[in-house]
Amino acid sequence: MARLPLKLILGRALLYSVLLAALVVAEVFLLIWLKPPWLRPALQMTAGLVAINEALLLAPVFAATAIMARFEKRSVFSCGLSGPKPFRNLTGGLFCGILALSYLMLLLLGGGLALTHLRGLSALEILGQGAAWLGVSWLIGFTEELAFRGYLLQTLARGMGFWPAALLTSLLFAALHITNAHETVIGIMNVFGAGMILCIALKRSFSLWWSIGFHAGWDYAENFIYGTHDSGQACAGALLNTLPRGPLWLSGGLAGPEGSLLGLGVEVLVAAGLYIFLRPRTSLT
Repeated sequence: MARLPLKLILGRALLYSVLLAALVVAEVFLLIWLKPPWLRPALQMTAGLVAINEALLLAPVFAATAIMARFEKRSVFSCGLSGPKPFRNLTGGLFCGILALSYLMLLLLGGGLALTHLRGLSALEILGQGAAWLGVSWLIGFTEELAFRGYLLQTLARGMGFWPAALLTSLLFAALHITNAHETVIGIMNVFGAGMILCIALKRSFSLWWSIGFHAGWDYAENFIYGTHDSGQACAGALLNTLPRGPLWLSGGLAGPEGSLLGLGVEVLVAAGLYIFLRPRTSLT
């Protein structure tokens, strides 16, 4: 893809960011005015509450992306949603996300850095909660990948090159996690690393679908399968209940597994795996 003047792409990226921020702020003020009954703090997030939250975030993200795409006279699907074999990439990413988090949990549990036990859900509850959290996890992955590695990353890449754009958007991705409950420096480093992994996946597949699947799989394993904290928040309806044990820098503490230093090692392995197994594409700058 041909490079565009840096001033032009920075202007477009800024316009997208301002538009997205304005839409989110407008939505927040609307919710404050409406005062829906579910808008209250909760000790544990349910699949329903997370679904509402992500749907409310997806609306401005998709709207801002669609507006900018129309402004440039192209389809919203050109922002990473029109890549080849979307279902294969989505499911492949989902499997790898679950596998990566499971490997990290194996290290934590095997090293005595976490304790876990079954929550005692019935078979019907396992099916219902499992399906609900799977849908919610895909929604989370779709929303956040479109926001950070959709129009924003791909526009910046057209002016400054892919890797500087990847670094910039991953730093932004990490910065927006700083205010999460119980967040740590290591946790923020892991979020930055995750952002870079998802950028690599986009670069190799020329599609957001693998990244969406991986993002969803990682969150699904945290929120439902293992029942860990996810960015400082516990979730209801999980199959297992897992709590940290030992030093925070190794166990992750209440930030969750992504707050563990071991997570950085797992991310390096995932990045290496992407270069080995994910088919490369040459369509991104």
